[in-house]
Amino acid sequence: MLTMDDITLDDDVVSSDRTIPAPPASPMRRPRPSRLTDNDIAAALAAYVLVITGIWSVHGGLADLGAGWASAWTSITALSGLYTSAVALMALVLVARPKSLERRFGLDRMFVWHRVLGDSMGLLLGLHVFAAVVAWTADSGVKNALIDLTGGTPYMALATVGAALIGVVTITSLKSIRQKLAYETWYFVHMLAYAGMAISFGHEIYLGSDLANDTVARWFWVGAHAMVVALLIVSRWGRTAVAFVRPLRVSSIRHVNHDTVDIVVTGRGLRAREGDAGQFCFVRPLASGLWWQSHPFSMSAAPTVGRIRFTIKDRGDATRSITALKPGTRVMVEGPFGVVTPDVLDGAKALFVVGGVGVAPVLAMLERLGPDHEPVVLYRAHSEKDLVHLDDLRAAAERLGGRLLTLVGPTAKLAVSDPFSARVLSAAIPDVADRAVVMCGPDRLLHAARAGLRAAGVPKSRIHSEHSWW
Repeated sequence: MLTMDDITLDDDVVSSDRTIPAPPASPMRRPRPSRLTDNDIAAALAAYVLVITGIWSVHGGLADLGAGWASAWTSITALSGLYTSAVALMALVLVARPKSLERRFGLDRMFVWHRVLGDSMGLLLGLHVFAAVVAWTADSGVKNALIDLTGGTPYMALATVGAALIGVVTITSLKSIRQKLAYETWYFVHMLAYAGMAISFGHEIYLGSDLANDTVARWFWVGAHAMVVALLIVSRWGRTAVAFVRPLRVSSIRHVNHDTVDIVVTGRGLRAREGDAGQFCFVRPLASGLWWQSHPFSMSAAPTVGRIRFTIKDRGDATRSITALKPGTRVMVEGPFGVVTPDVLDGAKALFVVGGVGVAPVLAMLERLGPDHEPVVLYRAHSEKDLVHLDDLRAAAERLGGRLLTLVGPTAKLAVSDPFSARVLSAAIPDVADRAVVMCGPDRLLHAARAGLRAAGVPKSRIHSEHSWW
C-alpha cells in the first residue's frame, strides 16, 4: 500500500538552522471571541432592507410602478438610488474592519463580501442612471434631460461626476483588469469611490423624492451615513493612525534559506494589543519609497508583549524590499487579524497542510498546542531549498507526540499523480477523518488538499483556511 513515506524526504536530506529561542516574555492577550451570531446578522440585514424598501413604498413608489411609463421609471430610479447607497454603506462597514465582525468572520471573507457588494453597487448604479435618463427624457425630452443631468438641476452635475468615478472604480475592479494593475495603483484608483459617494450625497438629500420632503427619512439617511463615516474614522483610519504614531522597530533579521528571512519587530505598542498564534498583520515600513506599501504577513511565532516575528519570502520587488530592511527601521504594524487560531481545533487531533511560507502560522500554532492534539504536519514544497524551518517544525510536532511529513518535488515527478488524493492521505494518516485540519499555503494547494480531505471523510466544518492576502 502506498504511504506518504514513499514520497517524503528523509530527515537528513535537508537541514536548517534551529531558531534560537527568544528570552521568555508574557504572551500577548488573546482576542476575545465575537458575540455576534448568524441570527444577529440576518436580523440586522432584514431590518435594513425593510426600512429602505419602506421609505420608498410609503412615498408612493409601489403605486407609481403601475401609474404609467414615466412614473414607473421614476419609481425605479428612486428605489435603485436608495439601494445603491444602502449597498455602498454595507461595503464601507466591511472595510472599516470592526472587531466584532472581523473576529466572527475573518478579514478574507469580509473582503470577498466587500467585492460582491461593490459589484452589486456598480450594477445598481448603472440601473439607477439608466432609469433616471429614461424617466427624465420621458418627462422633458432628450435635450432638456441632458441639460438637467449635467448641471441644469442643482447637485446633478456633482452626481454625474460621482457616478462616473464609481464607474471607473467598478471597471478597474474587474478581475481581468485588476490583475494587470499594480496593487498600489488599483488601491489608489479604488479610493475614488469615496470621492464619488461624497459628492453624490447632496442630490440624494435635496432631489430624492423619498428624502427631500420627509424629515424623518432624511435624518435617518443622514444618520446612517454619519455612523458609517464615524466607524471608518475610529475603526479603520483610527487604528492606522495609532500604528503610525506608535510604530514598532525591526530588532533583528535572520536568513532562514536562500530567499526567506525571519524579521522580529519590537516596541511598547505591543503591550496594549490582542493577538494569537495563526494570525497575521499588515506591515508598512516607514522608510523612503516604502511607506505607501502595506503587506500582509503571518506571524511565525506566538506573539508576546515583547515581540512579533514574521517569516517573509522574497516574491518580487515589493517583498524583496521588506526582506532587505535593516535593524532599527521603524514599521507600522496593524493587527493581528484572523480567525484561524488554535481555537478552531476545538480539542481535536490536528493535521496541518502547509505550502511555501504557509509554514509561518503553523509554526506559531504549534507553540500553543498540547500533547492531546498529536499534530501531523504535511509540508509540500517544490524543491528541497524551499523548505523553511524544517527542524523547528519537526521538533515542535514530535514534542507533542506528532510527526512531520514532507512532500518535495515537482508534481510531475512525484511517485503519485495526486499526492492529496483521499487514498494517499488515508494511507499516510489513517485517522485523517477524525482530525481537525488547518491549511496554509497557495490557492492551488488549498484547492487540491480540500478536495482530497473531503473525499477522505473530513467534514467541511473541520477544514480551516484563511487568506492573509487579497
